[in-house]
Order: sequence, then structure tokens, then C-alpha cells
Amino acid sequence: MKTKKTQKRAVAFAIATALAFMAARALLSFFRGRRKGFPEIKIRINLTASGILNLADCIVAKSMKIHDSVAAVPLDEVAYSNVIMPLAELEAEQSYLVQSCLLPRMVATSKDVREASVEAEKLIDAHNVKCSMREDVYLIVKAFAARGEWLDPEAQRYVNRLVKEFERRGVNLTSGKREELERVKRRIGELCNRFVNNLNEEGCYLLFNESDLAGVPSDFIKSLDKTEDGKLQVNDKPTHTYPILRHCKVGATRKAVAVAKDQRCLKENTKILEELVQLRHKMARLLGYSNYAEYALENQMAKTPFKVMEFLVDISENISKSAAKELQRLKDLKREEEGEAVFGMEDLQYYMRKAEELELEVDFETVKQYFPVDAVTSGILRIYEQLLCLKFETVQAAEVWHPDVYLYSVSDSSSNELLGFFYLDLYLRDGKFAHACVIPLQDGCLLQNGTRQLPVAAMITNFTKPTADNPAVLRFPEVVTYFQHFGHVVHHICSHVSLAKFSGIRVETDFVELSRQLLENLCHESVTLKMMSGFYKDIHKPVPDEICRALKKKLKSFSGLKTKQKILLCLFDQIIHTNEEVDTKALLRDLYPKEMLRIPLLEGTNPAASFMHLATGYDARCYNFIWSEVFAADIFLSKFKGDSLNWSVGLQYKNKVLAPGGSKDALDILHEFLERQPSQEAYMKEYGFFTRLE
Repeated sequence: MKTKKTQKRAVAFAIATALAFMAARALLSFFRGRRKGFPEIKIRINLTASGILNLADCIVAKSMKIHDSVAAVPLDEVAYSNVIMPLAELEAEQSYLVQSCLLPRMVATSKDVREASVEAEKLIDAHNVKCSMREDVYLIVKAFAARGEWLDPEAQRYVNRLVKEFERRGVNLTSGKREELERVKRRIGELCNRFVNNLNEEGCYLLFNESDLAGVPSDFIKSLDKTEDGKLQVNDKPTHTYPILRHCKVGATRKAVAVAKDQRCLKENTKILEELVQLRHKMARLLGYSNYAEYALENQMAKTPFKVMEFLVDISENISKSAAKELQRLKDLKREEEGEAVFGMEDLQYYMRKAEELELEVDFETVKQYFPVDAVTSGILRIYEQLLCLKFETVQAAEVWHPDVYLYSVSDSSSNELLGFFYLDLYLRDGKFAHACVIPLQDGCLLQNGTRQLPVAAMITNFTKPTADNPAVLRFPEVVTYFQHFGHVVHHICSHVSLAKFSGIRVETDFVELSRQLLENLCHESVTLKMMSGFYKDIHKPVPDEICRALKKKLKSFSGLKTKQKILLCLFDQIIHTNEEVDTKALLRDLYPKEMLRIPLLEGTNPAASFMHLATGYDARCYNFIWSEVFAADIFLSKFKGDSLNWSVGLQYKNKVLAPGGSKDALDILHEFLERQPSQEAYMKEYGFFTRLE
């Protein structure tokens, strides 16, 4: 017979169970937007404007609750379970909740939804700044770290990272300086959002007669909108400027388009960028660093601005001789076609293409006929399936944010273990983020209950959408872009870590591009080119051998000048972030002729105003593209060349380079895979730049 005490316990248990059930139902209702049959995908899409703002409020409230609970732990009771684990779980959860709010600003078709997403980002960023400055939480975390409790290497790395991050945010400053730092960070976040939003929303057009576009492919001209008086509308975004700068025979048109491209958001974003530079420098000085670059590089592979500048100058000097020969070849071509007209930046792409077609005897405009989007997509998937032992499947009837978007699942081909998911959003549309990128929508990690949260990513590009008259075919540079960014997707999906902080591409920024740069080399191998090609009228007819050979040669064609262009922007980035105040226009006017072998900056332009990376997390770290390219060449030439689809090497790459995510130092990861320190010698020799280093 039950006692009254037992009955009371039973009633209490029943009430608790009912409350838990109600909470579970509320949670399920909250995530009713998740796809049926795929509970692993927790991110919500297609939220309304009000839904985004409400969710942002919930995110902030939950974060405050967790941080308050950690701060309330008595110093003599600190433990992994009540200090570190709650913060780690919060990161795992907020990866998908935050992206539910932020993704719409990049992909939503509704301007109201995009604007709500921008507002949500401001709210979340402002809250994160406050959390990053909570001295009470820092003291608790530091107290736990001081105990010296044994932890596995990843957990210890996490604790060390937490302490370091708090200190890099200034929690050890006086209260007055902390308040000033918080204001500075908040303003930096606002300005970065405005910089990016200006570029996304900007929509300027140039008007041309068809004769002004002589030489430009007819299918591109047909795709252009017309005004009532028959003028062709050309916007200043890459999907329009690139084909014109590559193909237009009319020098005046090329110059007008090049100027428009480098004048994008010139007035507003130049002002924003120069204020950003001042604020970043101020932030670094408040934190005890001599300049912002020193602060930004502390946790990177390069470590110091001196190392980065040494790296950039070293490569620039080594390639100058090759670049000068290449430029003279282009000037000769222009003289033959246009007489004694001065060679300018607007001429580079056009005459590079002409020289390549003459020397390689291939019309690269016809090459795209062998790269329909569907063939490239299926080919890239097959290449990665074979190389990394993966299996990709389209998720039918998936909920997506636009009819052009597709969802894929990723599994291990040998064990059938589900590894994660990714979305492909490939086509240009109004209001969409104007550049190619990969977004980690959900971090892969172990949860406290022992289950694994699977990684989810989205890949965004802006390829031209097919029409009734024009199939969706890709120019070869677009094929390379596709392949490069898919490397980020694979990195995110194949990481296998315990903590969300180290998931996927959450690695040093001068290491993150390596995964995309490394396997870009596959785009130029005959066996893989044939796997991802097919003539648009006969998909079973792959790209011919002579085109494969030409594309292989094209990889190194004018590599000196192309690398010089990259280095110019990297040097600009380093210079502005090692100085307090910089006139960006004047700096570029000085840098262009020095780095581009006396080719001046186009009059009235400032390319920095549309240099998206300066406001999207690459500030003082733009060098990482070349840095990664150099070390990717070392890996490819050492491990993959001659047998690029060797699954044994591919598995080593997946397990030793991709799987650790950010749970180890990048240099240690590369050393383990290469069995030596990485070197730039392979890159220099492969591209024929090995001059001064010899």
C-alpha cells in the first residue's frame, strides 16, 4: 500500500512529466519547419520577418540564461559539467538557431525578410559583444582552467581557447576601457553589415548599344534586359562584368565596365571602410596590440604581420620577372589590335583570353558547351564519392527557401553512416548574396546526451539560370569556382569533432582555404574533367582530349600577372590594418603601378569599396588565399599528382586533414599528413617562379 509520502512523490513526478511533455511539444512546435524524416536538420528556413526577429529575441534570452547560470557557480564548485559543458552545448545549439536568423539576408526573395535578417544580426551581434565582455563568466572559466583538471586534448584546447578569447576581448581592462571597447566592437559590427548590405542591395546599370558589345557571346547579349528604346542593360556585378571584360572588342566599353565595377558603392563604402580601419586599430590598441593586424594574426598559422609581409613580398619578387614577360606579350597584342592605345587594367582579362586562345588553339568560349550545370554537379559528386568514399543523395520534396535550391544527404559509402547534409543554391536572382560562398548552417559535434549533431552547410553561387533558349552551361572559371567551394562543403561535412567550436571549417583562416585550393587541381586533370563534362546537346559526349590539355596549360597561363593581382589586394589589406588612418584611394593609386608593373589604378575608382572580404571576416587575413594556394600545391604535388583519384590517399586526406576540423593546430595537421613541414618550393617550381629562391 502506498504511503502519503509515496503518493506525493508520484504526483510530483506526474506533474514534472506533464511539464516535460508540454515543453517537448512546444519545442517540436517551434521546429515544425524541419523536414519530415530528417530530424537531424534543426535549422529553420522560410521564417517570416516577424518570426526572424522573435527567434533572435529567443536566442539572446537563452544565451543570457546560460551565461548567468555559469556566472553564478561558486568558485569552489567549478567543474566541467557546470562551467564548460553548458557553454559548449550553447554553441552547438546556437549554430543552427543563429543561422536560421542570418541565412535569409543572403538568400530570401522578400526584401522585408532580408531587412529583418539584417536587424536580427545586429541584435545578436550586439548581444555577443556583451557576452564576450562578461568578467563574471571569465573569472569562473579561468578558475576552472586554473584547477588543472585532466581533460582530453580537444576539451583542453576548448578551455584554453575560451580563456584566450575572453582576454583578447578585453575582460582584464578597466571598466571604462571595457565600455569603450564594447562601443567600438558594436560600431564595427554595424559598419560591416552596412558594407555588405550596400553591395547586396546596390543595383546600378550601364546602357549600351549592341555594337558597343562587339565580341561578347551572343547568348550573353540575349540574356540582357532591354530598355524601351532598345538599349542593353549591363549591371556592375561579376556575372555581367566578367564576360564583357573577357570578350568585348571595344576598348571604350571595357573601360566603362571596368570603371563601373570598381566604382561600386564607392562613396558610401569608402567612408565605411576607412572608419572601420580606424576602429579596428583603436580596438587593437585598447587590447594592448600595436596594430590590428598583430591582433588578427595572433591565432593564425602565420602568427605575425611581419611573417605575412615577408611571405607576400617574397612571392611577389620571385614572380616579377615572369609577370613582366607576360605583360609585354599582352601589350604587343593590344598594339596589333588597337594601335598605340595605353594598356590599362581594363585590358588584362581581354588580352589574356586572346593570348590563351592563340597559344593554346582553343576557343575557350566554346568550352562551356561541355559544362552544363547538371553534368558538372553530378561529376563533382562522383569525384568526391570516389576520392573520399562518400555517397551523395538528393533529398526529395525537401523544404527549401527557393525552388532552385536542392538538398543533399551525405553518407559514408562503406558503412552507410549518415554524415550530414548540404544545400545547393546555384543561380543568380535579385537580392541574393552576390558572391560565391559556403555557410555552415549547423555544426557537427557530440551533444551532452551522447547523440551526434550532424553538420549542415549551404553553398551559394550566382550562375546564370537556364532559359528556354539558353541551357545552363558554365564558363570554365565558374566550374573552378564550383569545385573550389564544394571543397568547403566537404570539409564541413567530413569533420568529426566533439565540440561545435572546432566543427568543419572553424579553423585558422589561413588554413580554411586549403581544402578548396587543394582539390581545385582536379579541375585540370583529364580524368576528372571528363567525369564532370558532357556536351550540352549530347551529355554522353565528354570534353575532348585537346581541350583537356589546353585547360591544363591554361592553369599556369599568365600565372605571374594573376598572382600579382592577388598580392596587390593582400598587401593593401595588410597595410591598412597595420596603420591607424589610411586614404584607401591614395594607397591603391600608389600600389597599382608598383605591383602591376606600372599599370595604374583606373581613374575615379576605388576597388576596396567593393572588396567584400574586408567586411566579412578576412580583414588583415586576405593573404590566406595565396597562403593556402601555396601549401595546397605542396600537398597535391606530394600526394595526389599522377594518381589524383587514389582513394587510399583520399582517405588519409579525409581522416588526417578534414576530420580534425579546428581541434588541432593547422601546422600540426599538415605536418602529420605530409610527414614534414609544409613548404612553398613546390608551388614556385610548378609555376616556373623559382628564380630568386634557387
